Amino acid sequence: MYMLKKWTTAPGFLLCLAFFLSACGSSSEGNSDAGENEQAEESGSDTRTVTAENGEVEIPADPERVIALQFAGDLLALGIEPIGVDSTIKNNSEQLEEELADAEDVGDPSVEKVLEMEPDLIVAPTYLEENVISQLEQIAPTVTAPWAEMDAKEEVAYFGEMLGREEEADEWIASYEQQAEDAKEQISGIIESGETVGVYELSAKEIYVHTTPGRGSYNLYETLDLPAPDLVQEEVLDPGEQFAALSLETLPDYAADHMFVTVYEEGGVEEAEQLMESSIWKSLPAYQNDQIYMVPLEKFWFNDGVSLERQLDIQVEELTSGE
Repeated sequence: MYMLKKWTTAPGFLLCLAFFLSACGSSSEGNSDAGENEQAEESGSDTRTVTAENGEVEIPADPERVIALQFAGDLLALGIEPIGVDSTIKNNSEQLEEELADAEDVGDPSVEKVLEMEPDLIVAPTYLEENVISQLEQIAPTVTAPWAEMDAKEEVAYFGEMLGREEEADEWIASYEQQAEDAKEQISGIIESGETVGVYELSAKEIYVHTTPGRGSYNLYETLDLPAPDLVQEEVLDPGEQFAALSLETLPDYAADHMFVTVYEEGGVEEAEQLMESSIWKSLPAYQNDQIYMVPLEKFWFNDGVSLERQLDIQVEELTSGE
């Protein structure tokens, strides 16, 4: 879950940005007509116009300095390594840690930091405030996309088409689908007929049941086609909700036979420990059958591209560990 913070522009920064853009404009005006035509020809071969949620945007044909304010796992699936990512991605995704080791933390976002990095493309979610998007658009071509609304494979294909990497997108999708087929074979017979699978998160105040795409649930429900508990299906999955809050008393009604559980550590560890010592928790069939799988939240925070591949490996390992 994300805490979206309002970003307030400092007057000094606006002055610097205005000066920077003005200088760029003045430099362009000083070129000869021949130079302008040459630049236009180069632009025609070096850029492409794409349609994003924020309209038609002219972007580099082969961007080299991309800042990802979301969707980092999708870009990595396409072979694009961002030079900068927002704080949530940088600090909460162990799955992408190696690939993003050299990526700068640009805050949530800090427009000043983004400007300093001189990107040639910015990829942003639509949930950012309009004034932030507007300022990013003045720094570099910016494309926005809805977060957690597309099917995961469609999301990779979406960015593949937008960024001219359709071949890479097709290759990743084919690889992921093959991984899924292998996973189905590995877990065959482990989840018996009539058994269900669920994804849960323990926090300081509440218990959450997650559905696709969050916390690896996309892999379980969409990719492996495993069944959810009836109430989770009826009240959360079918209406298109991404999660629902439960109390300890109602948990048994939503509990699956196989439970993948994360703990939201900020204030939640002590509460989770107490909850897992309760008689209600210990009465759950998943507990009694040793089918509760504790997985680290940092590895299941995101649900895009490369993250899903690595989460699927963990999920299969957990399910087969008792064989």
